[in-house]
Amino acid sequence: MAGAFRKEFFDRIDGTPQKRMFLSIMADYDLLTAMSELVDNAIDHWLAIGKPAGTEIRLFMDAERQLITVRDNAGGVPVDQIKLLIAPGATRPLNAANLIGNFGVGGKRASVALGELVTITSRHKKQDSFQIVIDKDWLADEDWRIDVNRVPNIDPQTTQVSISEVRQSFSQSDLDDLYKHLEATYATFISQGCRIFLNGDPVGVTVFDTWAYPPGHLPKNMSFDIEPAEGGVLNVNITGGLIRDRVPEADNYGVYFYCNGRLIMKELRTRDVGYFITAEAGVPHPDASLCRVIVELNGPAELMPWNSSKNGISFSHPAFALVRPSILELVTYFSKLSRRFKSDRANEVYRHDKGSVDPMPPASTTSKKRLVLPPVKRTPKLSYSQKLLQLNQGTFAKKPWTLGLVESMGFVDIALDQNFETKNRAALILLDSNVEIGMKEYIVNNTTLFPPHKYKGNTLTDILTNRTKVLNEVKSHLKIDPTTEAKLKYFYGLRNKLIHERATTQILDRDIDDYRDLVEKLLRKMFSVRFP
Repeated sequence: MAGAFRKEFFDRIDGTPQKRMFLSIMADYDLLTAMSELVDNAIDHWLAIGKPAGTEIRLFMDAERQLITVRDNAGGVPVDQIKLLIAPGATRPLNAANLIGNFGVGGKRASVALGELVTITSRHKKQDSFQIVIDKDWLADEDWRIDVNRVPNIDPQTTQVSISEVRQSFSQSDLDDLYKHLEATYATFISQGCRIFLNGDPVGVTVFDTWAYPPGHLPKNMSFDIEPAEGGVLNVNITGGLIRDRVPEADNYGVYFYCNGRLIMKELRTRDVGYFITAEAGVPHPDASLCRVIVELNGPAELMPWNSSKNGISFSHPAFALVRPSILELVTYFSKLSRRFKSDRANEVYRHDKGSVDPMPPASTTSKKRLVLPPVKRTPKLSYSQKLLQLNQGTFAKKPWTLGLVESMGFVDIALDQNFETKNRAALILLDSNVEIGMKEYIVNNTTLFPPHKYKGNTLTDILTNRTKVLNEVKSHLKIDPTTEAKLKYFYGLRNKLIHERATTQILDRDIDDYRDLVEKLLRKMFSVRFP
């Protein structure tokens, strides 16, 4: 063909990477991600040998001396595979599916990112123990060869990575953050028997499937397979719902990603998963903070949409593109649902702690038609007074004299809700009258503690017409601590000043709050009255 360029051999070049590759890419790591890479390596070996019982990964971090050691008994490195510890892109030929290592540089660059002096000691089964040292001199030399030394035997199946001359110092606060990170990141594997320790303390398990089960609005689950590359399949499990473990100061809502059981990202709230888009979840806001969507991907590591540091998701990855519509479906619905329940989350959401997850088909990746989810039924919000009456129906049936006491507490709430300058005065009179009437009802209607034959003639009348005697009579059977007694006398004195003195006494908001709590406490003790 005229004008076609004819390919002609010119030269063959050496594509071996330079040593400073380690230094150029270690900026991707902080303490959490670097330590996680070392844990990942051990877990992959544990998975590859069938998850044997008794496997332990022990992290030792000395904040005072700035030393790091990671030791595991997950198999050790065979002598004929020593070079894989430093060769870029090389990984051990592990016979296991669904691993969490993939790129062949993670553990190597993580070690170098943590410190300038890295010593790796390993013993596979009953072979001899060997050791290699990665230091500044080796990194500065472009020669990839490294000395391998036999050392006194360590425990069989053990690999130990010791790091000193750390590049970024760490404190006890950093270790506290690392502990929480390990609890969440490796919860799946710890639950399966792989024990992890940080400075001798066993790492616990933190999971995020703390769903609420409001009737008609149960959590939803989509389970399906995708093929992000020809011949390669990932299993997808996406669950969305309202949560019961909301922590306002932590903003612990959004989208969570797990790849082969390992937590990759949590609390993701970006445009990629539907936030900041008007037609989807909208702007992240506390009103929508009960929405959580958990995405679990399982399959070949090379098909996962994680980044090379495994602390983020590549949103341009084919796997993410295939699951995104389903994520948007759940994020959108449960964010809207969270907003509608914002006025009464305790009753509408938090109390529904048992139930099941509803299965549903995945959203289409080609059609813009949205799945129809059940409409949100709006329930009228009960006033405080209505809640009081609702909570105490059983008490009224057994103790009908408590109805007036409960309704009076409702009147207090109504008075305080008015835009009156003297509302605190009205509230104080209501509260003090109610507690006095309550103590009298306690004496008159509790014939077991106050038998009628004990009060002959005008004895009972004399007691009921004297506030101090009423209190003393109640104290003889109901434990009232000195602080409560002192407050009762103080507020009774304030009431008397309002009624009997010329000058108007100022009643503070905090006085009313304090007295209201005290009266509620006494009504609970005397009659088992319930309050919202």
